[in-house]
Amino acid sequence: MNVTFLNPSFLWGLPVVSVPLLIHLLSRRRPVTSQFSSVRFIQLASTTVVRKFKLKQLLLLILRSLILLLLTLLFARPVVRRMPLFAQAEGVSRSSVILIDNSYSMGYVEEGETRFALAKKVARRIIEMSKRGDRAAIFLISDEVKPLVSYLTDDKQILRERLEEGILSFRPTNLLPGISEGYKILRESASPNREIILITDLGINGWQGIDEKSIKEFDPEMNFIVIDLNRESLPNIAVSGVGCRRLTIGETSEISSKIRNYSKENIPRLFVSVFLESPGRFQIGKESQEKVGQGFMDLKAARETTKDFFYNFPEEGTYLGKVEIQEDNLPSDNRFYFITEASKKIKVLLVDGHPGISAFSSETFYLSLSLSPTTSEVSPIQSSLAVKVVTVDEFFREKLDDFSVVFLANVGKVTSSLTGRLTGFVREGRGVVFSLGDNVNPQEYNLVFGDLLPAELIEVKGKAKGEKELKTIGFQDFAHPVLKVFGRGKEGDLTRASFYRYFATRVKPSAKIVLGLAGDIPLLIEGELPYPGAGKVFLFTSTLDRDWNNLPAKPVFLPLLQRMVDYMALCTSRGEPGSAFLVGEEIRYELGPGALPSSVEIINPQGKKFSVIPVQNRDFSGIEFGPVETPGIYRLSYTSNRKWNNEYLAVNLDIESNESNLDKIGTKEIKKLFPAAPIKIIDELANLEKDILQLLYGKEISKNLTFVLVGFLLLEVFLANPRGKGSL
Repeated sequence: MNVTFLNPSFLWGLPVVSVPLLIHLLSRRRPVTSQFSSVRFIQLASTTVVRKFKLKQLLLLILRSLILLLLTLLFARPVVRRMPLFAQAEGVSRSSVILIDNSYSMGYVEEGETRFALAKKVARRIIEMSKRGDRAAIFLISDEVKPLVSYLTDDKQILRERLEEGILSFRPTNLLPGISEGYKILRESASPNREIILITDLGINGWQGIDEKSIKEFDPEMNFIVIDLNRESLPNIAVSGVGCRRLTIGETSEISSKIRNYSKENIPRLFVSVFLESPGRFQIGKESQEKVGQGFMDLKAARETTKDFFYNFPEEGTYLGKVEIQEDNLPSDNRFYFITEASKKIKVLLVDGHPGISAFSSETFYLSLSLSPTTSEVSPIQSSLAVKVVTVDEFFREKLDDFSVVFLANVGKVTSSLTGRLTGFVREGRGVVFSLGDNVNPQEYNLVFGDLLPAELIEVKGKAKGEKELKTIGFQDFAHPVLKVFGRGKEGDLTRASFYRYFATRVKPSAKIVLGLAGDIPLLIEGELPYPGAGKVFLFTSTLDRDWNNLPAKPVFLPLLQRMVDYMALCTSRGEPGSAFLVGEEIRYELGPGALPSSVEIINPQGKKFSVIPVQNRDFSGIEFGPVETPGIYRLSYTSNRKWNNEYLAVNLDIESNESNLDKIGTKEIKKLFPAAPIKIIDELANLEKDILQLLYGKEISKNLTFVLVGFLLLEVFLANPRGKGSL
């Protein structure tokens, strides 16, 4: 324990404590001699009376000195610090870095106020409590560090103004960069009184990977104060995703919403709604979407549950949507935005290079089954494809304008007229897939399809199926739209497939390898023609039946083929309809076919406009901007080929970061992370400001001294005043 004074100049008044002693010494009575015949009885009486008188005078002397001492101390305003851990150098100013958690969980509303608003009030009070010469810096921290005042300053006006500019973000929490920045700033301060003040809800998500070793600038001599705004672990529900495949007009389509319960108790009858709007009626910045479905659902504790909605899309086109649950105390994660396409069935033409006696023995049997599944295990809602199988001779009688994608499966009979039709087909923005097999002559393919193929065929590699020399997939480009779902582990594992034979190839510089076998052997290669608006061409270097591999027998075969068709039919690499970007991401968005515009105007969900200049290189042709900070629907507007285009993208919270889980880290766990640091956690909101004041400056005991002073004054009056005949 140590004692300091807020007004130490008044301590010069301490000499007045000696005034009662001086008065006592100067006012002592001199003895008077009187003649008595006998003093024996007087001497007997004075022995007791004089003893009492001297004792009372001594007590009065002590009381009056103490009264003057207390008066002097009251003017000096003494402060007691009870924690040696936070003892500070006397007469030296403080340096503080105030870190305010502004992650989206701080938007939790209690008693009509968000925790972030409460955090700003606490920070404001800390600023007001600071003494003359004390300096502070202020940072907002989520998964990024945003400085409000990036340097230590004693200008309270600047600190107050910049603090008011702080806003709640839609980002998750990662406290490590912010705490590291706090230690870095304080290391530059020469003051011995240094502390980091972290104001947060102590969400367990933000403390991952933090300890003294992970902070390069850690200094055990710096104080660390954590102000906990989360009184307890609270329940919360979030919309974690929307599953929405390419939808078909005229048929019942399915929109699947995923709702995650972070509570420890079951939640009955949660109200969920789905909204849709066509771009022609959608207004940026206004929640004008039409409700097309609603219902109740029961949620189990700590589980994610799916709620399905069914809807008949009235017309073809892009639809902007959101799934929303009833409001709770954390409103930011109560909705999920998505974009989807409603269209006619995608027509796919399969050219069978080896028709069998039965459908099962034909080259396109597994291919046709995967693109147009009819078994009871697969819902018809999931298939938006219309598949037609023809021979090579029948291909020339087909009207290709009706189709979006053509597969050539082990076609051995190739001619220049076939090349001409396919080249024109791709130049119109449609897609072609070449799969190989025994019928393929590599020299003929290179000669006839040379400009169309993304790679030059060399020779067949591998052995017959029975000889068991197997290859597995060793490379997967999960950034490619076709493979994104596999990278998230949602559609199975492609590496379980085995390949017996394949064509060795020499990939062209302009082509891209999407899948490869172990040993850097290309398996699925993507290319395109050098024409504006041209479609995609895929080369699969093995067969799409079970002659050369067992891929068609694996569950991943169906989603792989359907993703390829969706990708080529859309003629873009933006990913699956309904996919969304995340708050905090840098957006990399490939524009549709056609010449690149000079600029693209972007309007965010709040209605703010800005422009971006497109970029073009070997692998990308589109726009890059961000990071984006607001969830919702963004509109991209530009002119291409003398035509005005509007495109849309959805941005959502990073629910997978677990920021919506409001469970808090315990005090003991935090102290274990910083065993060498002088750390104090304040978790009583009712006495929050009092605790901060006592911790930083100690407890002012003037009020306590006032009660003692009053008691001494009453006792002095009682002893000093005569009380009847027996009084002296």
